[in-house]
Amino acid sequence: MSNQEFLNPKFLKYFITVADTGSILSASSSLNVAQPSITRSVQIIENSLSKKLFIRTKKGVTLTKEGEIFYMNAKSILAFNDKVIENIKSIEFDDKSINNDQITFGIPSTLTYSHKQNILWLIKKNNPKVRIKVIESDSFEMINLVEKNKIDFAISCVKFSNDNIDTINLYEDPFCVAFYKGHQFQDIKEVSIDMVRKEKNYIFRNTCEFFYYDYLKNKGCFPDFKEIQKNIKKRKQENSDRDVVFTDSDTTAASCIKSGLGVAIIPESVAIDHKLLFTRINKPLMGRDILFIQNKNNNKNINTTNEALKNALWL
Repeated sequence: MSNQEFLNPKFLKYFITVADTGSILSASSSLNVAQPSITRSVQIIENSLSKKLFIRTKKGVTLTKEGEIFYMNAKSILAFNDKVIENIKSIEFDDKSINNDQITFGIPSTLTYSHKQNILWLIKKNNPKVRIKVIESDSFEMINLVEKNKIDFAISCVKFSNDNIDTINLYEDPFCVAFYKGHQFQDIKEVSIDMVRKEKNYIFRNTCEFFYYDYLKNKGCFPDFKEIQKNIKKRKQENSDRDVVFTDSDTTAASCIKSGLGVAIIPESVAIDHKLLFTRINKPLMGRDILFIQNKNNNKNINTTNEALKNALWL
């Protein structure tokens, strides 16, 4: 880990939540993140600074003097990062002005807010003098633009086969079923796809890659976008007698789930990001692949390591 990678927004968020709640256990519950992940993040920060930031007791933790200073700075860093993201995303995409002092980066809309923030922060930090232009769409469009060499780099949430594109597998994001408080799934550790499909109320995220991977698992071949759209349309017709919500927005889907309108099969990272109740799907085990992609004929370099990119998506 480089000298400043401990300032990853994810680590800072975990640190601040531990300080605010007074314990790793409370932070884990608040963030809906496993305790070992939070503990590891705090350890990375303390080891990088060679300072103890918390006083640990049986009742919980309190900040040391060094911890109080770091706490104030961590909050300032996160606030600044939010402004950086807003400024970057406000730039209009223009494929006519790509040059050596500019990187055009594609991000799929289904990538969680936390992952987008971490990836953009990492790229901006390691390429401070390079202008970064961001375009956001679905993974299929990201693949299409990279293949045509219209953008330099992108993240894709679907795996694919294309001889013109180099891929780096960054993260496997398991699918889960998210539900509202008091739902029967709350008392079950793992559920099957069949159990979810029997649910009366279901929330379809039209952009969810689950449909793609479900097709891939059943057919054994890569589907194209049109096939996925046909599959979604067919599901809509089949479920016309159910109380179903259709949306392209993860935020809307999360709001509907929390409001008790239905359950949904979604990536685990999305459930964590929106603080949803969820449980793993065990039959069949399935997850989406988050990939870093680049056209083989694109000679531009991004000043970061594969390990750093993978770490930015670690939960």
